[in-house]
Amino acid sequence: MRAMNTRLKYIGVLVIVALLGVAAYQAYWLEQLHFTIGEQMDNDIREAMRVADLKELFLRLKSIEDNGPHGMIDVTAGVGRDGSINAKAVTTTQVTLDGDTLEQKTGVVLRSSPQADSVTTADDDAFMKMLEEQISVTELASMIQQGLHLGVDRFEGTRYEKYDTLLTAGLQQLGMSGEHRLLCIKTDTVFSYTTPGYVPSKTARHYEYNWDNYGRYELTIEPTTGLVLREMAGILIASGVIILLLGIAFYALVKTILKQRTLDEMKTDFTNNITHELKTPIAVAYAANDALLNFGERADEAKRRHYLTLCRQQLERLSGMVEQILSLSMERRRQFHLNVEAVVLDELLQPVIEQQRLKADKPVVITTSIQPAGLTIQADRSHLSNMLNNLIDNAIKYSPGEARIEITATPSAISVTDHGMGIAADNLPHIYDKFYRVPTGDLHDVKGYGLGLFYVKTMVEKHGWSILATSVKGEGTTFTIQWA
Repeated sequence: MRAMNTRLKYIGVLVIVALLGVAAYQAYWLEQLHFTIGEQMDNDIREAMRVADLKELFLRLKSIEDNGPHGMIDVTAGVGRDGSINAKAVTTTQVTLDGDTLEQKTGVVLRSSPQADSVTTADDDAFMKMLEEQISVTELASMIQQGLHLGVDRFEGTRYEKYDTLLTAGLQQLGMSGEHRLLCIKTDTVFSYTTPGYVPSKTARHYEYNWDNYGRYELTIEPTTGLVLREMAGILIASGVIILLLGIAFYALVKTILKQRTLDEMKTDFTNNITHELKTPIAVAYAANDALLNFGERADEAKRRHYLTLCRQQLERLSGMVEQILSLSMERRRQFHLNVEAVVLDELLQPVIEQQRLKADKPVVITTSIQPAGLTIQADRSHLSNMLNNLIDNAIKYSPGEARIEITATPSAISVTDHGMGIAADNLPHIYDKFYRVPTGDLHDVKGYGLGLFYVKTMVEKHGWSILATSVKGEGTTFTIQWA
């Protein structure tokens, strides 16, 4: 038993460690996913700022085109031998001087820093490397957009309010409320746009987008933690359900193992107890029979009757034990069925009461009240008799001194009440468990093997009835079988 307990402890520790490992891995994986989605959300916000700027540029270009030609914007971009990205914006405008139309060109060159691992290569190789690196393609597009910005700005200034509207729409497409504060900074000029009622908190996030070397946008919004968690809602729920199911499975496993161990211990106790219970009536009957054989001729009639009565009582006791064990065994078989018939309760009770009085080793007073007289119920006669036998036998056994028992029956129920030692409240929920016996302290003369009430409850449920036990410690117990 000690070795089994040690193995169970090791198994429990291993299972707990495994569960904690799974939970830790889940937490780590979810944290990494949260970080990744958060970074992607930040990139989406910066992309929304860039796209809003591009849309604002196209709106100005269309406005310039609708208002007539003013000139030409030429934007070119490429990759240098050192891996840097170059963009050139050339703006051509027409100027009228002394009746003559002249073209005036203004050019601006933008150049990114060389790549850290770049080497001097041919232009074709540099371009192929740019295609292989997505970041270079994105940077090239950004340089072209900045060059376009420089050209368009010479014809028409940036529409900051329109950019704010486009940015708000972009943020809402990402699932955000759109509340923000936007600063449009160009050289020493600052324009501010704030959503009405919005006040940035201490944890607000800040994003920047430079449209050229002279101007930038600064966006302030609240943290996207809630949005990220909403994105992860499905995964979080699934992970939580998995952890919960694992916990339930572990709890059920431990409970089953403990129950099996308890059942094994109870079976061992039952074997020891039933062995003792069987030896007692056998020994008594053997001694009585031996006395009859050895002293039968000289014994008077009273002693002979006494010995025979002892033999009959012990045999009846053995028969009752065997009957209960067989009934419980048959109850678990599929072919078990009840032989339900009309049973007159008073006719069934009288032999049961007489039998209990006969075998009791203490004074027994049993009173009955059956209303109406001749009450008949539908039940299996044999099993109902065994149930009442068990309830009355318990009432007698657990009544110190004289046993006073009241049996009350109505068309809906029957109750067996004793005035014995009672059952403590913490023991009451377990009295129907197989092999369970209520602790009796220093009282050692209460015999039994923990199957009586289990049998009673099993048969009650087979009939489709219910049983209720109420008790007060030191005052007595009442068992009520309800059939209607």
